[in-house]
Amino acid sequence: MTVRIKIYLVLILALLVSIASFSQTRKIKTSKGIDEGTLGKIDIDTLVPRTLFNVKESASENDSVTIAEILFNPEIKLIDPDTFKLDIVLATPDSSLLRRDRFRIIDVHPQDVIQENVLKLETKNKKAFIAFYGSIRVNGAMDFNGLQSIAGFNTYYIPVGPENSNARRFYMSASQTRFGIQGSSKTDYGPINFHIEGDFQGMQSSIFRIRHAYGQFNNILAGQTWSVFGDPFAIPWTVDSEGPNSSVNQRAVQVRYSNLINEQFRWMASMESPEIDFSSDTVSIYQGTPDLAGRLKYMYRKGHLQASFIIRSLGASRNNEQNTTSSMGVGGLFSGRYDAKKNVTFLFQLVGGRGIGRYIRTLKGTGNDLVLNPETGLFEPLTVYGGFVSLEYEWRENIFSFLTPGFTAVSNKSFQPEDAFSFSAYFSLNTFWDVAKGFRVGGEYSYGSRVNKNKESGTANRISFILYYSF
Repeated sequence: MTVRIKIYLVLILALLVSIASFSQTRKIKTSKGIDEGTLGKIDIDTLVPRTLFNVKESASENDSVTIAEILFNPEIKLIDPDTFKLDIVLATPDSSLLRRDRFRIIDVHPQDVIQENVLKLETKNKKAFIAFYGSIRVNGAMDFNGLQSIAGFNTYYIPVGPENSNARRFYMSASQTRFGIQGSSKTDYGPINFHIEGDFQGMQSSIFRIRHAYGQFNNILAGQTWSVFGDPFAIPWTVDSEGPNSSVNQRAVQVRYSNLINEQFRWMASMESPEIDFSSDTVSIYQGTPDLAGRLKYMYRKGHLQASFIIRSLGASRNNEQNTTSSMGVGGLFSGRYDAKKNVTFLFQLVGGRGIGRYIRTLKGTGNDLVLNPETGLFEPLTVYGGFVSLEYEWRENIFSFLTPGFTAVSNKSFQPEDAFSFSAYFSLNTFWDVAKGFRVGGEYSYGSRVNKNKESGTANRISFILYYSF
């Protein structure tokens, strides 16, 4: 038995022990160690970090909720599931605890749908519901030079050298339009939640594509959603669907478990479907084991810090050969956000590793996980790294902007061609305006550059806009 297989077995065993322990004790991790059977009321601070909620200034300091409401009210559930979502829970007849703006506070991706008012169908006994929501999105862009694409602003595809022209191109699209369904059903052991969402950005134009499709029971989630190797909460708003060029926000089919260590720390581990980016039709890709990911998140009053890792098995062989090259891919991510003032927030991500190109936004689908060494006939993982910082400034409650510089780099192998991607820089400045509930507009300027292994380079400039009509 190899060392790698032993590691996998130990991780799986630890996961099963954690699940079994949770199912037996069903303890809520609070500073007071209260379990689900408690009928009395407790302050919200003792159950989850108060930083996850924004209590109205007029609300009483003694506002409280019951353990039963937290466990069995389908309106209170884990999102992603890193933080608690609290739609409305009545604490006293004249006050309530309201959720904060989930697009910038709760751990979901900023490109997700605004869900202010949804169509909700509920059973008579109020033990189950299903809700429908969506967002019609119209976006457009003017490319001034470099990119001539109707897709996102991906710095990997910036033409280099003589191919980098000043030709302009304007386009508009509604393919970012999204539709989703959420639901929940109460059981004696907690709610069972599900979430399905898709858009029209499939492999071909206007083809429906699944973004999220998962079920969740207590701390166990199974299905497709954001990878554990990522931190959507630390990604800035962008008009462009690509986001910062080095952002890590991959969706993956997975089975994962999460739990609170205490009121400030949460850990999560997942077993995810493996995919390898390699640009050759004459190569067979083998994934003998799933990708294993984990994260530890520290939540505090001013924001959060998170450390994540990914371990991958990378196997490949030429179609006419029996021998398979197998190597290990590993990666690390450090990210977070800091609310410096009431209207100023800083966000950041730093990522690095080998064989993890598919997890980085710019490199996804470009074949930068493995490269074939023509001298040895072996497939070697590429080392990649990148990062960004972002400043959010709220001009008013309904108007906010993001300024985001970033970079992505690849440590090229000596045998790679001279025109191989080596480095790219990224910069964006945008403003969003919530005109009314369910209607948001945004505008953005994007600049990018690409540098090849031979130091040839090219640049691109784009102005883009988007309109959201959410329901």
